Amino acid sequence: MQKQILYFCTDYSSFVNKDISIFKKEFEVKSFLFNVRNKHLTPLSFIKQFLFILINIFKADLLVCQFAGYHSFLPVLFAKLLFKPSLIILGGTDCVGFPSIRYGNFQKTILSKFTKWSSQLASHLSPVCESLILCDYTYQKEDFQKQGLLFFCPKLKTPYTIIYNGYDEKKWFRNVEKKKNTFITVAGGLKMPFTFQLKGIDLILEIAPSFPECEFTIIGADEAMHLPIRSKNVRLLPAMKHEELIKFYSQSEFYLQLSMSEGFPNALCEAMLCECIPIVSNVGAMPDIIGNTGFVLQTKEIKKLEDLIKAALHSNNNFLSEKAREKIIEHYQESKREKNLLDLINRI
Repeated sequence: MQKQILYFCTDYSSFVNKDISIFKKEFEVKSFLFNVRNKHLTPLSFIKQFLFILINIFKADLLVCQFAGYHSFLPVLFAKLLFKPSLIILGGTDCVGFPSIRYGNFQKTILSKFTKWSSQLASHLSPVCESLILCDYTYQKEDFQKQGLLFFCPKLKTPYTIIYNGYDEKKWFRNVEKKKNTFITVAGGLKMPFTFQLKGIDLILEIAPSFPECEFTIIGADEAMHLPIRSKNVRLLPAMKHEELIKFYSQSEFYLQLSMSEGFPNALCEAMLCECIPIVSNVGAMPDIIGNTGFVLQTKEIKKLEDLIKAALHSNNNFLSEKAREKIIEHYQESKREKNLLDLINRI
């Protein structure tokens, strides 16, 4: 008889669906979507989740939560009480706190408690990169100089296994010619007040007038958002499906990811598979992801970003673009994540 997983998440994003597909190769998966978009509905979400767990937990062999937060507390609590294994996959916002933009689970008093309790009660944790456990933070000085779960929960004893995200090189590949001097970034959630700075859109809009010969495309923002654009070489496009994204990645020479905080960004890796040369901030796993295939902005300073873009424009771009794709294929294949995830859940 096939073993059963109860899976809990707050949305069905592409990486959530990928993990569910992986689990379904060996397990029966029953998933529960916890609504966090409307705070007024949080009590109702807890009630619905409680009933879902009550009905299904006795037949379940493992409980898995995508991220730690409100939605992970009841699953790991019930698992603990009934001596069943539980796993929390840590992704980014659940391991950080940025007071300057009020971002991260550990910047919110009640949410931080649920995140901490969940992490303590879980049988096992699986962060997507090392920086989510503990890291120095030197990109800008307005926030904590360390980030990661162990910084905010120093007494945490829960074992963890790092499993990187994985990508399908057959799905993401360059299919058109590159246009010279073109930059692209993808940012979700730009309607939220903190995301403008979180994703480094402020830096892109500030730097664009200094490079009139270049084109900067921001995907995830439409004209109706009224961003403070000062230059005609900035193009805003709404969120789009991956088939459309491939075209824009393919024709863009550089990919910008100038975030204040990231775990293991999917868009960056997908763009690199489409042979975009990465220009990233010195946060999260990004410097390790790109290695020597691109450029790293060490601190959040416009002058340093300007120098970095000048260096990028004069680099051996054909060589770097090919190396960017090779880097993801060599180190972050989808098959590796699949194997490591299945090995982990069969072990715990």
